[in-house]
Amino acid sequence: MDVELLVPYNRIAKTKRLKVEMEGKTLDKLLQTLISRFPALKGHLMEEEVPGASPFLLLINGKVVQVEDPSEIFLKPGDRVAFTRVVAGG
Repeated sequence: MDVELLVPYNRIAKTKRLKVEMEGKTLDKLLQTLISRFPALKGHLMEEEVPGASPFLLLINGKVVQVEDPSEIFLKPGDRVAFTRVVAGG
């Protein structure tokens, strides 16, 4: 699976793009795999700043996907997954 880490995650992991081989097919498994490779991402990808809201913006194949429960988002081989920070504006 191709994973792209956008600002600020690419700075934390010190890489922008990576290929991930993992067991399982859910976003939850992908997050666990990323955190096992880059432990510093845990606080950024797993901890909700607002209850019930994902701490990141997820794009799968260039389309924004709402994340309520990462174990219910299924990924398939060849998917391009990108993570970026949710930014509020006003």
